[in-house]
Amino acid sequence: MGPERSKHCNLCDQDIKPRGWTTHRKSCETKAAKRQQDQVIVDAIRKEKALDSSSRLNKPQSAIRIPVSVETQNHAEFLDVDFGHDDPVIGPGPSALNEPEVEAAVPTFNQDDIKIEYHPSSCIEAKVYSFNNFERRAADFLVPPPDGQPWSPFKSRLEFEIAEIMLEVGFNNQQTDRLIELCHCCAVGKEKLTFKNHKDIHNVWEAASHRITKFMKEVVSVPFTGDEELWEYDMHYRDLWELAADMLCNPWLFPHFTFDAHCLSKFDGNTFVSFVDEPFTARDIWDVQLQLPLGAKPLAYILYADKTKLSSFGTAKGYPVYARLANLPTAIQNGRGEGGRYVVGWLPIVKDEKLHSGKPSWVDFKNTVWHKSFARIISSLASKSQTGQWFECLDGVKRWFFLCILILSADFEEQSVMSLTRGIMSLWPCPVCLVPRDDLWDTSKSYRRRTSKDSQAVINAAHAKETFEEREELLKEQALRLINNTFWAVAFTCVHQALSHDRCHFNHGGLWSRHLWVELQKYVVTLGRGKVSQVDNQFEQFPRWRNLKHPNQVIGITFTDSSIHEDISKMIIYATHDVLTENDSPLSYFLLWCVCLYLEMDMYAALEVHTTNTIEEGRHTVQAFTALMKQYMTQTADDNMKNWNFPKLHMTTHIFDDIEAKGATRNYNIKLYEQMHGPLKDWYLNQTNFKNIAEQILRIDHWILVADDIDHRISDFDEYSQRKSDGNLEDDDSLDDDENTDIGVDSTLDPSQHVRMGSRQAVQTFCSIENAQKTCVEFTNFRIKLNAFLNIFLPACNIPLPNGRRIHLQSDDTVTEYRFLRVNYESLVDWKQNTDYLRCSPQFFNAPCYDCVFIRTQNGVILRHLVFLFQCAIGNGLFPLALIHPFDARTGPRLRQDKQLNLFRVRAQPCTKAEFFSVRSIIRGALLVQDSGGNPLDYLVVNTVDTDMFLRVREMHQQAGHPVRI
Repeated sequence: MGPERSKHCNLCDQDIKPRGWTTHRKSCETKAAKRQQDQVIVDAIRKEKALDSSSRLNKPQSAIRIPVSVETQNHAEFLDVDFGHDDPVIGPGPSALNEPEVEAAVPTFNQDDIKIEYHPSSCIEAKVYSFNNFERRAADFLVPPPDGQPWSPFKSRLEFEIAEIMLEVGFNNQQTDRLIELCHCCAVGKEKLTFKNHKDIHNVWEAASHRITKFMKEVVSVPFTGDEELWEYDMHYRDLWELAADMLCNPWLFPHFTFDAHCLSKFDGNTFVSFVDEPFTARDIWDVQLQLPLGAKPLAYILYADKTKLSSFGTAKGYPVYARLANLPTAIQNGRGEGGRYVVGWLPIVKDEKLHSGKPSWVDFKNTVWHKSFARIISSLASKSQTGQWFECLDGVKRWFFLCILILSADFEEQSVMSLTRGIMSLWPCPVCLVPRDDLWDTSKSYRRRTSKDSQAVINAAHAKETFEEREELLKEQALRLINNTFWAVAFTCVHQALSHDRCHFNHGGLWSRHLWVELQKYVVTLGRGKVSQVDNQFEQFPRWRNLKHPNQVIGITFTDSSIHEDISKMIIYATHDVLTENDSPLSYFLLWCVCLYLEMDMYAALEVHTTNTIEEGRHTVQAFTALMKQYMTQTADDNMKNWNFPKLHMTTHIFDDIEAKGATRNYNIKLYEQMHGPLKDWYLNQTNFKNIAEQILRIDHWILVADDIDHRISDFDEYSQRKSDGNLEDDDSLDDDENTDIGVDSTLDPSQHVRMGSRQAVQTFCSIENAQKTCVEFTNFRIKLNAFLNIFLPACNIPLPNGRRIHLQSDDTVTEYRFLRVNYESLVDWKQNTDYLRCSPQFFNAPCYDCVFIRTQNGVILRHLVFLFQCAIGNGLFPLALIHPFDARTGPRLRQDKQLNLFRVRAQPCTKAEFFSVRSIIRGALLVQDSGGNPLDYLVVNTVDTDMFLRVREMHQQAGHPVRI
């Protein structure tokens, strides 16, 4: 199947499925219109303030009043605005300028206000936005009416949709012909099917291919040392400037472009705290724009290249190159389709020749082929980076763009090829800095950074040497190859600086999977089969959690997928803390302690938004990990043959330097690109004849992009037509949601609310519930306890009791049970809405599933275990409630192991202490694991499931007075 497409709503910053887009868009526009009405009222109030400013200045402060009409007073109660300053705040108001004798008022700021400081060359003043009004997008522009036939060159919409389905499913020629025959047999309606066979569809796709920059094929000729003839290789590429122009001309993408570097900060009540997330908020793009002519704009690319196996046995391989524009938001860049990860090249793979393989000259030859091929891909970047390119954008503004390469994403092997360093066996293996080979293990030291300028000077000096020995002696001083680097041709681009830390290969697929995890397994195996079985059982019994893979057996099993290794690492502390103990195996326990610090380092690196505080804390974690690993290496130096001197351990020293320079690691994480290899393999297997595969695969990839473009145009056309004709048509699928459809969510509830219950069961009486749950202590006196809770809860919420009388539910009164709960919450990391999908079910995938939750109370945040979700009718209202099991019993003095492994322990109250809570008081879900090696009532809070959970548990440690280890 082809990738699922979605449309990005610029009003709510969410990706919406094509089905239901129209209704969603109407809802967002209605809310936007209401906000606009609110703003009109706010502006009216401010205008009245400005007109009355002179008289107010002559009055004492206590006598100043803002004249507001009755209608405005009623409306203003619901406005989330601050009338104390303009929004955005850009300095003193006009009244201060008209009254020079009066001192200008110092702007006041509210908690969480966002300040944007633009690059000086942009000539844009700094602005402060209230948190709710902050959004990053270019100036609005007038969108022209859509094409009346957006499916062109297909003769009808029907033909396009049929051809699109065939493309997504991957029909071969025979299957395509057969389906067309069936369509002709049952064709009815206004649109006529004119396709006769697969050739017709092929021809129309080719006719539509001009919508997106097409691939070009060229032959790269490279001489090999000692040979007179040239070795020729085919390569394919798109013109990167033309591709950028396609995106700039796209009315769906253009509003999301950022053209100026800027610094962001958030007001914490005392000062503005800087933060970075997108590449255009970080240091490197700021420095690039400093070098440009005044008024020029950087257009920055993110590039990735890596070989991949297309066939199961690896006999067929591909070498795709992907590109993204850093000017677009990460949410769009990291998606698929328009604005996302484009395949922009297909590099040749030089097969090893037995006669030459392993020789330095052959290695240099392969590197030369790579760079000459890559030079074709970035040729337009090289020219446009020198002189720039004027381009009239959709908003009618002509901009002077200078292209550059901001980020290069690759694993260590590819980074060595890109930088033309000599790799792991050289004297200076790191492609980023000049660390000696023997000091890779010592991550406490920092070394001089490489630069393209220095490398180019060394290469030029080597060319000037007369003998091979002299050249080699000079090149070895920085472990460089005597080849001109193709990235030197691109201005404002330093290849060593563009290379970025890759969590996927350096952490999960490197430091963890090949080193820490291998050592841990050895320790478990030495403890005997019983301990091996215990670890596997604890992985199998680990509670399920969304987006967390769940391997049932891990010891002795080889996994090649780094994402599985990432999930194993997230669970390892909780699955082995009672196996690798300090008493039974001191060295294994010490290594587990090191792993705990590795996980903290990786979680800090994974944060989607970084403040100055989190970057500092992340650096401290790296230092703590380094110090502890040094101790472990010292303790195991005599009896351990493990060599800890490898590049991926050293690469941890560059994590937070890269974050400061290029933004969050998700901007350059290879994991996103490796997901793109899947469709390539499917196309190779199902839609090629296994000959000239590059051309066939790239053609399908191009058609997929063209289909995505036509889909967007059709959606815009449908929306435009509907608005033009009526504008108030209803759509049945406004609540269409995969999760909700599968489990039968009550569609009468508003999907935008904080919590939403689903998987509704049959109505039950209190009598039937208590009889069915006789063996469960939590349900003892269920109805009586609920009466007592409601009689306290409703008055506390200012909800009058029905008829002014105390509630007294009868045994034949009914409630409705629900077994699913969707909770929307604001992430502590990026302050955006995230969603948890929680279960409270006796049977979910053939096993009971009762999730835990964070609940907000007047005394703070507490942890609870869901027991029963239900909806109860009181008077004329419906109240979503939950019976929960509290986990707030005293745990006693903190254990030494908990301190060292940074475990947060909670203890369950007796089941008789089960209590009721409003579902709306739930903050988000929580993952708790029973401490199988200790008190059966003790549970450990898993802080590694996501970045928000990591920060929440960190706050819990601080509130509990636990000392910060680092």
